[in-house]
Amino acid sequence: MSTSSDLKYVVYAPPFSEDVGGIIFLHQLVHTLNEMGERAYLWPVAEKKSEFSISFWRLMLRRLKYLVLGRKWVSYAVSPDLNTPVAQAGDLGDSTIVLYAEVVLGNPLGAKNVARWLLYKPGMRFPYEFGPDEMFFRVSEMCDVPDVTGGAVDLSMWKINRKYRNENHPHRGGVCYIVRKGDHKPRIPETEVPGAVKIDWKSHTEINDIFNRCHTFYSYDEATMYSQYAAISGCISVVIPELFETREEWVKNHELARYGVAYGLDDIPHALATRDKVLGLLEAEEAKGRAAVERFVELTKARFVGTSVGHTHHV
Repeated sequence: MSTSSDLKYVVYAPPFSEDVGGIIFLHQLVHTLNEMGERAYLWPVAEKKSEFSISFWRLMLRRLKYLVLGRKWVSYAVSPDLNTPVAQAGDLGDSTIVLYAEVVLGNPLGAKNVARWLLYKPGMRFPYEFGPDEMFFRVSEMCDVPDVTGGAVDLSMWKINRKYRNENHPHRGGVCYIVRKGDHKPRIPETEVPGAVKIDWKSHTEINDIFNRCHTFYSYDEATMYSQYAAISGCISVVIPELFETREEWVKNHELARYGVAYGLDDIPHALATRDKVLGLLEAEEAKGRAAVERFVELTKARFVGTSVGHTHHV
């Protein structure tokens, strides 16, 4: 059996994009592992439309972020603010734990030790294919499929984007909205009015400006941080319901949305009454990230390396 000192983590991830929350999580995990003294690397995802969202790949193709030439990664985008080295073929071995997101089908790297991070609910938008001996982690309860995972362990890497702020514009007007993972939902009249601004794939600077100019933000996507960012920026933030019958059920699966965000038009009074609590809630969740990664290391070492950490937890 390999030892803890031999251990490496390889995270299978697309190039960095500040527009895609799941990708930020993957890169941030590598950064945090390295800051904790572990050895962690990114493995660039080959371009396949079956992995990650088609909208993401359209964005990446437009930006031409990277090319794959032979065994060398050319212009693979990483964040200059994160400690995220790119793996080489020699970094894969029996002492390596490879982590895949839920949308990656199977085990493309042929790894002996596989951890799976559920960044969204498997099967809800894309097919999934997991191996028999994988270890499961989840961003939230909504992302889990207990019948498949046996109950995944919480692992979140929330980071507040400080570009979002309330600039206290004296005259707000109009509406903005986002579609993203809610692209199957019928449109409501409120987002079909003349001048309604769709924010999908705009830059954070542009979106912050839009949030500060508009009166109300509508999200067809029920699990996006833009709902919280809209509230921070002074917008009335409304999620268009579908997946859950009540606000209570939705909040159970989206703890970060318990303040400042309405689940449906009838819930707007709650959003307004609690909007000043949003930033504090996000800051508290951000602080939990390192503890969650420490737990991730503890459990993966116990499972795949056999390191004594007080007790062995099988997932």
